[in-house]
Amino acid sequence: MSTPQTTSADDASASAADGSLSIAKDDLFHLLQNSRRRAALRYFAVHAEQEEFNMRTLAEEIAAWENGIPVEQLDSDQRQRVYIALYQSHLPKLDDYGVIEYNQSRGIIRPTALTALFEPYLATEFRTETVEQRITIPEDRSAFGLSTVRSLLDR
Repeated sequence: MSTPQTTSADDASASAADGSLSIAKDDLFHLLQNSRRRAALRYFAVHAEQEEFNMRTLAEEIAAWENGIPVEQLDSDQRQRVYIALYQSHLPKLDDYGVIEYNQSRGIIRPTALTALFEPYLATEFRTETVEQRITIPEDRSAFGLSTVRSLLDR
């Protein structure tokens, strides 16, 4: 496990209530930048009673969430895309920062106490609606925008 770099000596940090654990806020937000890392952290939080996770199961759950379908309906390409990204990039990065212990050769993940520091920044459940369902433009606004664009193009 490599040591993450902080940007400065006065860098703010997130810490547990008792002050025993901390991670630089820049590092915390850097790790939260990617939706698959957020999904993995969210999955660990939802299944907090588990001490260890199987990488294949995690990849399938994230792939199902991303595609808005049950795990049973995933095809091999959908599984593989998520599995490879988690295997090569996202889980090693979380391991580098000490958020998880990741045995890449065995496909075993153990969240560390640092994982709890991310929970305030995560929704407790996966969002199941599509982007189109989350972003809606009222009919009257879309018509106004379209007519405005047409009038500008007609000039």
